[in-house]
Amino acid sequence: MEGYEKIEQRLMHQGKVVGFYEDIVKLPSGKVVTWDLVKHKGAAAVVPVTEKGTILLVKQYRNALDQETLEIPAGGIEPGETSLECVTREIEEETGYRAGKMEHLMTIVTAIGFCDEKIPIYVASDLRPSKQHLDEDEFIDVKEFTIEEIKEMIFDGRIIDAKTISGVLGYIAAQK
Repeated sequence: MEGYEKIEQRLMHQGKVVGFYEDIVKLPSGKVVTWDLVKHKGAAAVVPVTEKGTILLVKQYRNALDQETLEIPAGGIEPGETSLECVTREIEEETGYRAGKMEHLMTIVTAIGFCDEKIPIYVASDLRPSKQHLDEDEFIDVKEFTIEEIKEMIFDGRIIDAKTISGVLGYIAAQK
């Protein structure tokens, strides 16, 4: 946007997945402010749709919330990997299924006010059984739900993950 000038960006801490920065920004008014920024290494997600039209979700513990959540499979994009390669790997690792077909659905920004994380979301179909390959710190249960069950869980607050809500509702809308 016109009139904004990033004067400086300072790395405050680099974690395994994100970096925490202070951005010094000059506003159109001339005032200089400090804004927080979280830079993310990149992630991708997938809506796995079975032959029956049901959707596979993964149940896993999320430390940030100190609770288990239901989500579409997702994971970090490794260096040199495309988002499509990431979701192709992640769906098998997390669900134990391989996708015969993978289509890009949408890309979302998860926390636009302070983080640059973008998540491309794909739809996987023609699922074939394979084997889960979980990371040593992953403990994931695979659950199968109808679209109606997932919609109910979204609107009653049992599913709260933004990429899952966006992906599933985007998938439903794209079918019409």
